[in-house]
Amino acid sequence: MILNQPLAASLSQLQKCNSATAARRVLSSTFSSNPKALYNSLNIPKGASELSISDADLAIQTNIRNSKYSIMQLIELNGDKDADRASLFLFSLFASTSISALVAQQNMPGPEILRFTVVWLLCFAPFVFLGYGIATPEKLQGFLVSLQRYIFPLYRKRMVHHEAGHFLMAHLLGFPIRDYQANAVKNAVEFYPMRDEDRGREKASLMGFDSKDRNRNRQDESEDGGVEQYYPEEYMDPDKPFFAEGGRGDALLAQSVFRDGNDSGSNSTKYDKYLKLAPRDDVKKSWPYRGFDHETLDQLAVVSVAGVCSEILAFGNAEGGYADLAQLRVLFASAEPGLNEKDMDNRVRYAIGYAMGQLRRHLGALDALVDAMDRGASVEECVLVIEACDNASGATALGNYEKIRRGKIQNEGVGFVESLLLGGGKNADVQDNSVIEGKGGGDRKQGFQLTGDDPLYAALGAALLFFVFASSGGLSLH
Repeated sequence: MILNQPLAASLSQLQKCNSATAARRVLSSTFSSNPKALYNSLNIPKGASELSISDADLAIQTNIRNSKYSIMQLIELNGDKDADRASLFLFSLFASTSISALVAQQNMPGPEILRFTVVWLLCFAPFVFLGYGIATPEKLQGFLVSLQRYIFPLYRKRMVHHEAGHFLMAHLLGFPIRDYQANAVKNAVEFYPMRDEDRGREKASLMGFDSKDRNRNRQDESEDGGVEQYYPEEYMDPDKPFFAEGGRGDALLAQSVFRDGNDSGSNSTKYDKYLKLAPRDDVKKSWPYRGFDHETLDQLAVVSVAGVCSEILAFGNAEGGYADLAQLRVLFASAEPGLNEKDMDNRVRYAIGYAMGQLRRHLGALDALVDAMDRGASVEECVLVIEACDNASGATALGNYEKIRRGKIQNEGVGFVESLLLGGGKNADVQDNSVIEGKGGGDRKQGFQLTGDDPLYAALGAALLFFVFASSGGLSLH
């Protein structure tokens, strides 16, 4: 691709930016003269997410109307697929090491002690894997993700599409991207810290205040200019039992379905420390010391769910939704005024409908960005690829571009084993044939069901038929 040299030179200043405010100035000055620029071209109407959104409304917004599954059912939120693949890996490891141990016992040359040692190591390899997974679940997850990424091209495609959805939607809404790793396990798209003191200084300057101490409240920044990361490990005691309070597994219980949700008193705040924003993103720690307003939350929610929406548009379902929606809940907890559970769910639904609609309108730009991220282009190059896309919508005269695109992505270079292991499950392409169509339609067809006393009558009927069969000579005791 031939880059626009003036734009590339202007965007190269992004490498020197340490805050989102500084990056926005660079991007705004670069594209201000282009009325067709995609950067910051979207604007979410104020209060739009406060309206109640029904399942029918969401189906229309996402264009998933005749699918057997709703869009919320297409988003993997419990990690079942990852658990199934981890179980499959453990089974494969057990089978391979057992067979290898038998072969080594029978055919391995050398002294008996060497053969015994090799067989012993092979037999206990699955238990080592289990112990490693229990002691360091995050590292095990990273290992399995990396393994799938290298073995299965389809899984690598899914990860790139997921991160490209975050990147594109952030660009359309005016959020600068600091860096990205298209094939990382987590934190693949890195934004500037949301605790942006430059923005506070800018507001203070507009109000007539002059801030001379520009190094104030920067205790969270490291010596090299980076921002110190926040990890729950700071609350963990390695000397305590794994799942004890304060142990390394305590943070996992905060996300577990086995955690008692009816805790009262002091226990109700036991896990609050894991639901707080990192210092680098806590806007209450810098002027004007306020939480996120609802308009900003709407934008952040759309960016958060854009990854799973991009997956659905490409593969018909999404696997990377748990971490994104968990992070979004933490952001909702910092809203001012606060949000209840119903408001949070409704804002997530609105964000999904909005993100699906906008990504569908920019499928051409999304595909161009996926190609750029897949080859490891820089942030500046990715921005230029988006802006230089000649057909941002991806419209084509060949038919429904979305369906053509999805079929090509799912089938190109995919082998039988990969389809067997990664395919299947809930998909938007599975149609629901139980809905009555036409005038007066909309209800589901009534299928055969056994309700009430029907099982008893069925059993009596089967017994009667067997009695008639036996009495007519069909059953002989000789």
